[in-house]
Amino acid sequence: MQREFPRHLNSLGELYEFTEQIMKAHDLRDGVRFPVHLAMEELFVNMVHYNPTVTTDIAVAIDVADRVTVSLVDNGGVEFDVTTKREVDVDAPLEDRKPGGLGIHLIQNLVDSLEYQYHNGRGEVIFTKGSGNEDV
Repeated sequence: MQREFPRHLNSLGELYEFTEQIMKAHDLRDGVRFPVHLAMEELFVNMVHYNPTVTTDIAVAIDVADRVTVSLVDNGGVEFDVTTKREVDVDAPLEDRKPGGLGIHLIQNLVDSLEYQYHNGRGEVIFTKGSGNEDV
């Protein structure tokens, strides 16, 4: 399923409901739903915050088969490769940490695969998470 969401933080509730409806329809466990929600929210918020002058909607597509595959498309945003590893000291005291980077670090460690494509102002992030129903 695919849907477009206004580029605003107020869209987070609708994004959550859209995603939850799809994942519940496929009877996915909390252990799958939680990382998918967290990754989607972090990516959506980054697209909103780091492209404040862009007014186009953000397209979100979700497919559930043996894996959950999610695509977020940002038309008109600046290039930002979420697959690039960043220095994040998760053991540093809070007062010594620099803001930024922790959300992307979490996504990179929560999802099974993470891809990024950018061409002519169109950025797309695709991630997958096992549905829990795949053969082991």
